Amino acid sequence: MISNLFKRGAVTAGAAFLAVSVLGGVAHADPGVPYIKPSQRSQAVSCVQQGLRDAGYNIDVDGIYGQATYSALTDFQAQRGLQADGIVGPKTGDRLYYDYLAKSGNVVQIEECGYLIPTTR
Repeated sequence: MISNLFKRGAVTAGAAFLAVSVLGGVAHADPGVPYIKPSQRSQAVSCVQQGLRDAGYNIDVDGIYGQATYSALTDFQAQRGLQADGIVGPKTGDRLYYDYLAKSGNVVQIEECGYLIPTTR
């Protein structure tokens, strides 16, 4: 009897996972979004800040692109051989999104930021 309960639970959990996976789609970044630049205030800036936090930078996620975000981002870019200009274009977006945000496990963050950060793919 207990064995049957476990089997039913496993089947139910598997079906639920499959339904969410198929119906929810797969998160991906959007190559057509605007670049993110200093002095902006937006949810896209929050995504950049969260990506930087995921990469190990100790900055606030407040959606305001100020000096702390600029310093963290230019360091992030320089450490990865990117042009350290403080602008999130497709190359920087790829590194933030695919190397950190998409791997975070935070489904809301992955879905939302995937459409707000510019990428090459």
